[in-house]
Amino acid sequence: MNTNLKIEKFIFNDFEQNTYLIYDQKSNEAIIIDPGNSNSVENDELERFIKENNLKLIAILNTHGHIDHIYGIAFLKEIFNPVFYYPFPDLPLLRNVKLQSEMIGIPAPSVVEPDFDLHQFEKLNLNNFEIEIIKTPGHSPGGTCLVLREMKKVFSGDTIFYESIGRTDLWGGDYDQLINSIKEKIFSLDDDFEILPGHGISTSVLHEKKYNPFLK
Repeated sequence: MNTNLKIEKFIFNDFEQNTYLIYDQKSNEAIIIDPGNSNSVENDELERFIKENNLKLIAILNTHGHIDHIYGIAFLKEIFNPVFYYPFPDLPLLRNVKLQSEMIGIPAPSVVEPDFDLHQFEKLNLNNFEIEIIKTPGHSPGGTCLVLREMKKVFSGDTIFYESIGRTDLWGGDYDQLINSIKEKIFSLDDDFEILPGHGISTSVLHEKKYNPFLK
């Protein structure tokens, strides 16, 4: 087990979205999941943390393409030039981000084309980071969970939350598909896996099996 890995959570933008920075204290390499930094203050906070800790940002990974999870991609690409992995079933969300922003009356972020389709991999080995890619459609067609098995962590995006689930009334959402994704994919992990969602507090596989009212 790599005991050098640390996780830093930032809560960004008007949607109180969780942005996760995972870094190796030995190599100083870092990856970021769902960068939601949406303004100069948030950009400065994230950039300052990376630089003050002498981190090398090597990759961005997105669990899906909703606007609150993609705000910061262009900024990070410009400043640090990490490789960008994105689930291609959600490309319409990325490429039509202006429509997303108009629907909720907020400015549209800049768009950067992904370097790789996240869904072409079952596992990513990014130097000291071994990440399993689990397709969990339902909240969006490209919904994805990212598993760090050694740490017993699963980054669930907006698939599942503490005693709740992702909404399915947006483009490409499918309630039955979402429930199936959770029960077949997330609930196949060990009960003691910590779930780190895209919004709100963390939870565990066991807790959600017992108490999530949508999954009885």
